[in-house]
Amino acid sequence: MTFEIVQVVQEISNAGGVETVAIELARVFGRHGLSNVVLASAVAENLEHTIKVERVAPWLARIPTRGLFRHLGRAVVVPLFTLAATRALARHPDAVVVSHGDSLKGDVLIVHAVNAQSLVEKRAAGSWRWMLNPMHLWVSLRDRFMIGGLRYRAFVAVSSRVTAELQRFYRVPDARIHVISNGIDLARFRRDAARGQAIRQEFGIPDDARVLLFVGHEFSRKGLAHVIGALEQLGGDTWLLVVGSDNPAPYRRMARTAQQRLVFAGSRSDMPALYSAADAFVLPTSYETFSLVCMEAMACAVPVFATPVGGIEDYLQDGINGFRIAPDGADIATKLAAAFADPMLMRRLQDGASATAQRYGWDQIGLQYIDLLRKIDAAKRESGRTAVALPAET
Repeated sequence: MTFEIVQVVQEISNAGGVETVAIELARVFGRHGLSNVVLASAVAENLEHTIKVERVAPWLARIPTRGLFRHLGRAVVVPLFTLAATRALARHPDAVVVSHGDSLKGDVLIVHAVNAQSLVEKRAAGSWRWMLNPMHLWVSLRDRFMIGGLRYRAFVAVSSRVTAELQRFYRVPDARIHVISNGIDLARFRRDAARGQAIRQEFGIPDDARVLLFVGHEFSRKGLAHVIGALEQLGGDTWLLVVGSDNPAPYRRMARTAQQRLVFAGSRSDMPALYSAADAFVLPTSYETFSLVCMEAMACAVPVFATPVGGIEDYLQDGINGFRIAPDGADIATKLAAAFADPMLMRRLQDGASATAQRYGWDQIGLQYIDLLRKIDAAKRESGRTAVALPAET
């Protein structure tokens, strides 16, 4: 029996992890002939016409949510879109609703991150700047209502760590949680030597340099300072390419001897080319739930050096596809130097990274979502109610 799927996400684009997941799910649903639409306010100009989008409060897209004043912009955009999208769902009374955290009700909530756990990590690290971000108050209230109030039939956790966090902070029953990891577009994310070479030329990086790549919009939480600390200890043939929209000024000052080898690329959409320019992907992050960027790097045959937090520990294996690191410049430098000094090891890591990514293609991941949504649709038709839990997956 056919049914309609409605996704709710404030922005649909390739600009971030959540936005990318929404696009990939829409593609998978379409490939399987399922009627689906995305409710969004901001839509990428280059979004393919096969993805059906219903604009909700499109004027919100004019308010910047990235860059220097992103926190203020998001504090306005996200709550207003959430309220508008929740109201817009009335136009789709029989659809199975998949929310990325941007509606106050629905059938499936994809939990990309548990903000309460993120704040625990920040406090443990002695960071209190988050208190100046008004978004945290909104997210706290929203999560208590949506998750703590069990407003959804099912909660998709992108890793086993997220499952534990949902139960710890919000006491979500096992029967409501379904673990489905994020996927990767294997056709888009693959190594392209020519495009990688073009990136090196664009930023004046020598052909024979070792290039470390860091990707993240929150430089502090993602651990950029530790990567710069490692760069200071590595040889003059090692460069660091940083992709993200955070303020680079304080981090430039950290590179006392390696300023010429530190490149800030800003926010980019050509990520496969950037991964192809790298020899190692480094992410000493303090908190993640899956880390899509690590998987994207692996798909481009780039070994990953990351802290084993969130869902990263589920797939990062020492000596197989990269190495686990501590949030410490000396530890990062030691492990990178040892890997770079062993060409055979680097080749094994590259092959292992590529092989790991093959298990996370969106076609495989999407089928898990489709199976879950079919069960929800059947339960809705049978019960006519909106709060019936599905049996836990075995």
